[in-house]
This record gives sequence, structure tokens and C-alpha cells, in this order.
Amino acid sequence: MRYDAIIIGGGAAGLAAAVALSRRGRRVAVLEAQPRVGRKLLSTGNGRCNFTNTGAAPEDYFGDAALARGALAAFPPARVLEFFASLGVPARVDAEGRAYPSSNAASSVLDALRLSLQEAGGEEVVGFRVRALSRDLVATAEDGRQMAGRCALLATGGLAAPSLGAADAPFVKTLGLRFTRRAPALAPLETESVPALKGLRAQCVLSLEGHMERGEILFTEYGVSGIAAMQLSRFARPGATLSIDFLGGAQPALAARAQMLPKRRMEDFLNGIVPRRVGQVLTKSAGIPLSKTAGELDTAEISALETVLTGWTLPVHGVRGYAQAQVTAGGLEGTQFDPDTLEARRVPGLYAAGEMLDVDGPCGGYNLQWAWASALLAARSMDERLKA
Repeated sequence: MRYDAIIIGGGAAGLAAAVALSRRGRRVAVLEAQPRVGRKLLSTGNGRCNFTNTGAAPEDYFGDAALARGALAAFPPARVLEFFASLGVPARVDAEGRAYPSSNAASSVLDALRLSLQEAGGEEVVGFRVRALSRDLVATAEDGRQMAGRCALLATGGLAAPSLGAADAPFVKTLGLRFTRRAPALAPLETESVPALKGLRAQCVLSLEGHMERGEILFTEYGVSGIAAMQLSRFARPGATLSIDFLGGAQPALAARAQMLPKRRMEDFLNGIVPRRVGQVLTKSAGIPLSKTAGELDTAEISALETVLTGWTLPVHGVRGYAQAQVTAGGLEGTQFDPDTLEARRVPGLYAAGEMLDVDGPCGGYNLQWAWASALLAARSMDERLKA
């Protein structure tokens, strides 16, 4: 059976493209390797689905700048919001520009995509793990089934979150397509472990390799997690140093505090400025005995304590793997695709979208914005090709 389009991958990008094409009257089949579509989408935004960011612009993205400019120019956040409103999903936008479905549930976004696809006559074919794709756009599954399209979209995603179905797509190499170097992104940092802080959260400013992020961090058995740490993961390398400012740029004024609380033992001296456990770790790091009182501090000890409060350092070993990463940095080389259509230059009728391409962004709705924008651009381009 030959469809107008086969969509290889039933994630965010694949479903959006399938809906857009089906609504244009095209016969579409979504080929998904997992038993159900959209598993990763359900986990986004802590189950709330931060599905775009109103401030997303091409310069916010890493990877291939031309691809990012092409898709974001054609389908900026405002058009993505219109697309989802047309599916019955109005948005609530917070002060940071992060858009969530009004229902506050990721399942609403997935359900709307699936319902809209069904209503427009599109098909889902699950358990179809593609092992080969020919240049005439015939997809062959591992079990031998075949599906063909006049056009095809590569939307299998990246390598992040294998527990939710992420997997490589080696079959694209037989079409002459190349991947850039790929690595986990938006992943926790692996640093020197601090067992005393395990499970503790703190608001701070992080600095790594000249890059800075502000927000909440979580100390773990392997290092540092939380959005602020994960935003810096792409810059992490063994031998780098993570600097943590627990005061967020404020001045400590510890000399005055010591004069005000001269009898306060050092094990509790920083309580109220930082969590008690953090204060004790920092005090030890400054070389000050916890049994000492604040009134006994000398000028050098106060200076050392101020230094660790505003610039405590941890050696970086690397980042956690794909199992804990939110996205993949890298993907199919952008020069292989026309940035205005996302069609493969050497395989007519073949397109790509979403995380499979060499574009990724920070936390806050940017990566789903890329998925939708690239998918909708590819769908529009496929429809125009089918008209020819």
C-alpha cells in the first residue's frame, strides 16, 4: 500500500506533521516502533507539557543555525500556539514565556494530536520498527512488513531517554545521510560527590567554562542536577570546574554577622543564609572548625568563608548519559537538508524534523517548539511537493 506520506516516528514532530498533512487531505501513516505513540511527550514539563516558549528565537538554539532560522521563521511560537488552539488546546503562558496546555496535563496535548489525526483520516501503525528505507521511500520493518510513501519524514527523535523508546536510526546511513557527533544534553552534571548534601536543593548561580545559569540545583550521589545544572551540561568536560554562588551575587557581610552573633557556633553560623547542611559543608571547606564560635573568627577566616559562599567549586567529571538526558545534542548534518523545506538534498521526497536533526535548545519549551516548527515546515513542504 502506498500512502501520500509515511511518517517514521510517532513522537512530537511525527504526530504534528501527520496531523498537518492529514488535514490537507493527504493519506498519511505514522510508523511507530513502540506499542504506542507519544510516550516521551507525556513526560515533558514534569507531566504538564511545556510545549513552547513565546520568546523562542533562532539564536536560542545550538547546532545548525540555518535549519533553526528556516523553521522558526516559517513557524514561530505564535503560529505553533495557533496550531494547538485549532486542535482544541488553548495555552496558559507564564512570566517566563513558557506555554502549557490550559488543562496543565501533557496527556491533553498527546490526546489532541491523536484525536485530530484520527478525525482527519490519518493512521497509526505501532510496533513498526524500521530496519530499512529505500531511496524510493519504501520502509521495511524488522518483521518484514512494508509501507511506502510518495513522501517520507524522518522523525525518530534522538538518543535521549531510551526508557521512553529513544533509539538510533542506522537505516538512514544506507541513504548516504550522516550524523554529526551526538552527545547527551540537558543532563545532570557528574562532579566530585558531596555525600552530606545528597538530596538537598538550593537556589544559586552556577558558572562553568564561562557560562552562567541561575536557578535551583539538586545535590545527588553522583553530582549536581536541577535545571540550572542541566542547562550547563553541554559545556561540561572532565577537568572543568563548576563554581556555585549560593548568594546569587549578593554580598555576604559576614564580619557584621559575626559581631551580631558572637556566641553562635560555626556549625550553625550560616543557618538562615543557606540551608544548615550547606553551611556546615562550606564552613569545613573554608577550613574552619564547626566547634568554633563566630566571635573567634579572624579576618582571614571570614574572607575564606565569604569566598566559598560565593564561589564554592567542584571538579567536573562529565555528564550523565542518555538515560537521564532530556535531549540529544547533534543529529543529522544540517547541510544535507534544504533549510527552507527540510527536504534531503540527495533523496527527493525525503524530509526530516525534530530531534533527529542537528538542532537543540535550552529548557523551557524550546525543544518542543523546534519539534513543532520543523514538523509543520516539513509537512507544508511535503504537501507542496505532492501537488506538483
